[in-house]
Amino acid sequence: MSNTITEPRTFIIKNVEINYAKLAAPVSPFGISQYEVQITTTDSSLATHLKENFINVKEKDGKFVASLKRKAIKASGDDNGPVKVFDSQLQVIEKDRLSKIGNGSTGNIKLFQYPYDVNGKKGVAGSLTAIQITNFVEYTGGGNSTDGFDIVGDPMDSTVEDRGSVGF
Repeated sequence: MSNTITEPRTFIIKNVEINYAKLAAPVSPFGISQYEVQITTTDSSLATHLKENFINVKEKDGKFVASLKRKAIKASGDDNGPVKVFDSQLQVIEKDRLSKIGNGSTGNIKLFQYPYDVNGKKGVAGSLTAIQITNFVEYTGGGNSTDGFDIVGDPMDSTVEDRGSVGF
């Protein structure tokens, strides 16, 4: 396989685990507004195939992991539109359910890949275009609105509860 492509193309990735889906609204973890998802597989041959096709795959805890993104704003300043998300029957998953896509869901991924040559640096860039969720695992949250705390004593009491000696 070449170390680049010469024309833009669509690349499909099938049957991967989907984690940390940020698809309902763009996030800005490093100052760039984007949609993102992490894909995972235990299939080493699929991981090799992804690497050969310009996907940055890392191995972690016996799994192969890649983060895929779509910028929310084009270089021209125009809206890039959200990632299209479909269910197993090719029905659009509405925006209010996108935040319910939980870790461990499985699906297929569509990427748009294109060659770039900027200031002498050449490579292949990719943009997450669409996802088909073939097995929807619903995200139910990491706790309730109280973050797991219980009511303890008088709320105006600022004393510390004695938990025994802690070695101080």
